[in-house]
Amino acid sequence: MAKAVDSILHTIAGHSVVQREDARYKDYRKKWNEWPETGQYGDFPLHLDVEPTNACNLRCPFCATTYNKYAKGFMEEKIWKRILDEAGKKELNSLKFTFRGEPLLHNDLARMVSYAKNAGIQDVYFNTNALRLDEPTIRDLLNSGLDRISVSFEGYTKEIYEKYRVGSTFETVVHNLELLKSIKEELGLKSPLVRIQTVLVPELEGKENEYAAFWASKVDEVAYLDMKSEAGNPDHRGIHSDWACPMLWQRMTITWDGKILPCIHDIFEWDSFGKIGDISIADAWTSARQNEFRNLHRECNAHMIQRCDRCPYRESEIRKLQGN
Repeated sequence: MAKAVDSILHTIAGHSVVQREDARYKDYRKKWNEWPETGQYGDFPLHLDVEPTNACNLRCPFCATTYNKYAKGFMEEKIWKRILDEAGKKELNSLKFTFRGEPLLHNDLARMVSYAKNAGIQDVYFNTNALRLDEPTIRDLLNSGLDRISVSFEGYTKEIYEKYRVGSTFETVVHNLELLKSIKEELGLKSPLVRIQTVLVPELEGKENEYAAFWASKVDEVAYLDMKSEAGNPDHRGIHSDWACPMLWQRMTITWDGKILPCIHDIFEWDSFGKIGDISIADAWTSARQNEFRNLHRECNAHMIQRCDRCPYRESEIRKLQGN
């Protein structure tokens, strides 16, 4: 039987923004680790990835969003309210307002966060390049009850950063994050917790300590992600392995136009369960089709699923297990 492993992110300084002391949150993180191992999945995901928009203001060379030609759009209020209403009734633990695009491009992001928190969702956050994290946006987000932010930032020098974050400006983003910290201190707030994370591009290999030293005083956690190229969706076909993706027991994804997907790596929407309004998230999560995906992973046959056979995350994790 395949074994589920999840090891893509590595903390190198500060404290993990997913470590908390309250009992409900600790129970959620316990399930997050245990469900992929035991095959449990409950009646609702532990976490949802919700896409406010799939548009992005940058053109990073390692990101699928740069190369894919899907139609761009922004989630309508009636869709995100329907998602959050169901999630609140099901006592969802965690929700990230990110999939393929830059969430700060959506004008209603702070309202979405506030609505999610009022619905009772415990951990609400998003990933961002922080280019649009100016003072009015910061204050709106602080008022929304946002729990945490993960900021994608390659390196600690202008040269490396702007090489990979094409369209951004080093000084602007550093200033925005320093401003976020100062406004939090001004208001006496600890949240949102801030994680800075880099893809471990070749120029940063062996320089993790320098990266950590630059950012440690500015954020709560410094981390890096393993490099995996998504440019042009390279195929990794036919890889047979006993590695099972943990996401099938942890989370689901919903696109800007309401499609429910099995995971955050189904960027081409090959396995949509249908749209919000036509099928509930709970029914998609417990469906025979989702269980078929789980069984194929546990039986070491994940390569028989089209999206998984082409998944760069799966390929990267298998290579690590093989020592390559």
